[in-house]
Amino acid sequence: MDIAASLAEALEAVTFADRGADEVTGLLVDAVVAWGEGQGWRTYRRAASVVPLPPPYERQHSVLDVACARPGGPPVVVEVDHGDRRRTVDKLAAEAAAGRFAVWVRWGPGRLAVPDGVHLVALPVTARAGLHGRGKVYSRTPDLPAPQHSDGGSSYTEEELDPDTALVLRAYAAFARGDIDAAVRDLAPDVDWVEPEEFPGGGHLRGPAAVAAYLRNSYDGWEQLHSEPVAHRRGDQVVVVHRVWGVLRDGTAHDATVADVFTVEDGRVVLMMAYADPADAFR
Repeated sequence: MDIAASLAEALEAVTFADRGADEVTGLLVDAVVAWGEGQGWRTYRRAASVVPLPPPYERQHSVLDVACARPGGPPVVVEVDHGDRRRTVDKLAAEAAAGRFAVWVRWGPGRLAVPDGVHLVALPVTARAGLHGRGKVYSRTPDLPAPQHSDGGSSYTEEELDPDTALVLRAYAAFARGDIDAAVRDLAPDVDWVEPEEFPGGGHLRGPAAVAAYLRNSYDGWEQLHSEPVAHRRGDQVVVVHRVWGVLRDGTAHDATVADVFTVEDGRVVLMMAYADPADAFR
């Protein structure tokens, strides 16, 4: 039996939507326990590790997320983490050195090397900003066909759009191909650009140079990027519901939908207000 492959197959069935980091870890720990019990093994949560705690608690030992006692073989020990934790790496290395079958379930990005004797089970997730200051939330859904998208991120043609909407969507197409200069070309010299405070680099930006720096930093954070803006005309404003998805530079799959509200005057964007929750843009 390939233990790591068997566990990976069991965890592939675990799905969730918009859960916090602790919730995701808890769900995966539950799934590991169920997998171990399904093998007919005695399975324990928070089992004692071979690694002692640092002074003054050296008479106590660190704990493992899950340990499984099995007949005819060494124990199987499992740690579940979001990304890299040096403590986890060191603990699993010590477990492997003690003869245990050590498995690291990592459901977020990671750069630390996996120690010899430790078996990695990597689970990609998507992440987005949670609502109402909740912080990041994570989702893992069954594999679906890749969504359709175009280089411009829109199914509209400019002939179908009013000039202001076409201007705004040209900026999204420029951002999607990494042409930040073109993305800010139609901003007014004193444009007000407001991003949610919880976004990296977010807040109130003033002027095309500040907006360009923000957009460039945002674009550079992606390893693979797909952009799908959908525009709605609302009086003198253009509301764009913008879905972006792909893979971040740190290897994390990411999928987020926001709303951006543009005010255009005389062929220039004078104001842009972004909303982490698209529903807020229509209230």
